[in-house]
Amino acid sequence: MKGVFKLKTVAGVDIGVHYTWLFAFALITWTLASNWFPSDYPHWHAYTYWVTAILAALLLFASLLVHEMAHSLVAIARGHVVRGITLFIFGGVSDIGGKTRSARDEFLIAFVGPMSSLALSLAGFLALRAGVGGGGSPVEGILIYFTLANLLVGLFNLLPGFPLDGGRVLRSIVWATTGSMSRATAIASMVGIGFGWLLISGGVFIAITDDVVSGLWMGFIGWYLKDSAVAVRRSEH
Repeated sequence: MKGVFKLKTVAGVDIGVHYTWLFAFALITWTLASNWFPSDYPHWHAYTYWVTAILAALLLFASLLVHEMAHSLVAIARGHVVRGITLFIFGGVSDIGGKTRSARDEFLIAFVGPMSSLALSLAGFLALRAGVGGGGSPVEGILIYFTLANLLVGLFNLLPGFPLDGGRVLRSIVWATTGSMSRATAIASMVGIGFGWLLISGGVFIAITDDVVSGLWMGFIGWYLKDSAVAVRRSEH
């Protein structure tokens, strides 16, 4: 992927940031500072919204890095080569060299990502239940966003549409059942194309009837998912 700036190496895995990450970071920060936090905490000072939004956005991308590191570490443990992790506008991606060796490897590598996000969400929830950052403080606001965002990331990635983690899980199950990786890829990618169009349609509807920014964001994610699934399907033919 061109336009990637290397940050550092963690556990032998190169961590990089694509320039499009800056757009995502700016959009998330602006949304949190101008809408999310003011609606829930109207008593904060104006600068508090922006500082809290920046910290929350950084924590979200740190969570995405944990998600991708989970994929990478399991892949390494299963004998695969991981070239690196890149954070970009739609989240993160682990560059695992070569094709997955078995359906079992595919399942384990894919499944651990959403589970790590859900584990982070649970940790945030438990921290809130324990009273960490209560009383309408910025810490509370960050924890609530952290908990909900990781829950959404975990559940969204479990959708059975390739190339989402859930789509890879689906591919591993079909692969194990049929013994054919190419057939499993074809099925998972078709489901991914369907989910992509569903997100595009939902994004258009939301943009027209309610929130333009959220609708466009959903539509772009759907378009990326659809195009990625189409590319994978074509590569198998």
